[in-house]
Amino acid sequence: MKHFIAALITLLIVLNASGQSGKWQLTGNVYGEAGEALAGATVTLGEGRQASTDSTGAFYMTLDTRKGSLVIRRLGYFPQRVRIDSLAFTGRKAHVTIFLLSQDIALPEIAISGRPVETIYQENNRTSLFDYGFAGKDLLLLVRENKKTFIRRTTDAGAVLAELRLPDDNITLLHQSCIGNFHAVGEQWVWELALSGQQLDTFPRYRAEQFHNLVEPCVLVQNDQYFFRRTGPFRQSVEYFYVDTVSNRHSLATITDEIAEQQLLRRYRGILAAYMRTIPEMDQADILAGKNPLADPMQALKPENLLKMAESNGLVAAIGFFTLLASDSVYAPLVKVGADIYLFDHVNDKMLRFRTMPWEKKEVPIDYHHAAGWDKQLLVDAALNRVYGRFSEKKGLVLKEIDLTTGAISKEYAPEIAPYLSDHFKVRNGYLYLIGQPDVNVPNRRLYKINLFGFSR
Repeated sequence: MKHFIAALITLLIVLNASGQSGKWQLTGNVYGEAGEALAGATVTLGEGRQASTDSTGAFYMTLDTRKGSLVIRRLGYFPQRVRIDSLAFTGRKAHVTIFLLSQDIALPEIAISGRPVETIYQENNRTSLFDYGFAGKDLLLLVRENKKTFIRRTTDAGAVLAELRLPDDNITLLHQSCIGNFHAVGEQWVWELALSGQQLDTFPRYRAEQFHNLVEPCVLVQNDQYFFRRTGPFRQSVEYFYVDTVSNRHSLATITDEIAEQQLLRRYRGILAAYMRTIPEMDQADILAGKNPLADPMQALKPENLLKMAESNGLVAAIGFFTLLASDSVYAPLVKVGADIYLFDHVNDKMLRFRTMPWEKKEVPIDYHHAAGWDKQLLVDAALNRVYGRFSEKKGLVLKEIDLTTGAISKEYAPEIAPYLSDHFKVRNGYLYLIGQPDVNVPNRRLYKINLFGFSR
């Protein structure tokens, strides 16, 4: 079950292999970075050829061809690709040894006496930093330089370890899936990244529509159970469900801001009615019969639908205001902290804690989100099992640590050195990472690393 779901949400990356007469025998071992044997790793070739590693990390596979590539995956590790024609066959036999890079975040440095702020990357007039992510103890940066787009793997201090030119220069998002793998997301196509030692690689591209339908909705994995998120009409509700180890689907929770949803529904119906008065009766009939996507509230916020209705100048202002109201969506994140799962229901002022083995649910009241300056974002430090709420005050950014037992604020951190124009906030090992613009008059931005514990108050 684990391998089936993992393959599903990474879109069953398929590499073609052409047939030849005779069989080739391939043996191998899969290890972690420290040389530990990895049991349960899957080794796939083409659509149907697959093997799994045993307790010693060993696997065996017969091949019809020496073309194509092996894809090696294991939950908790970054995937890797190995070309068959790169292997040294003796007769019709070959052996391959594979080391997978762990997704685990390294133990904290806790250098309270160290520098309060460091610059990991700095833009110039020829470069742009779009996104970044944590790849084990290192970083992945999505960078455009001289109109070309790259993925760079760097140390936590910014030293470049590897670089890969991406095949599409319209990629602006680096997404880490629920199983930990990274996907470089463009408007039309997506590439899943593979890490082999210090090297970067990509699997064959797949359509962005598949990413948004299959990969993006999965938010976390816990004890071989996969948790998914689905957003309701006008982004004013969110449903969570999970798939268990035998592929059964279970509802976890549904959170709805009913007042906001009804208000937006009324506004949308008014806009739609006004638009229908400008189109032929045949098109009106299709909308009334539900045959047109404009009749579906779930598609109301699609840009192409809004642009179509905005063809009438009289509707531009109404659509703009409607879109602005819908942008204030329900914020109810589901996060994993240690062995537990937490659902922060900011609509109903409660935090739900779930334990999966055995299943247990506990409810705790919360009210921190009613304080002034709440920016509707929680930051999880997976290494230290801490959760912070992000707030804005007159002096700048403030992170408030949430006690996961009581739901109350236990401590506050005010890194006043963080630039006012900042985004892409993340926390790891007690350090706050963000992309900020230090000078409002100069558009160049930087990726900062701030020692959060040095700014407690």
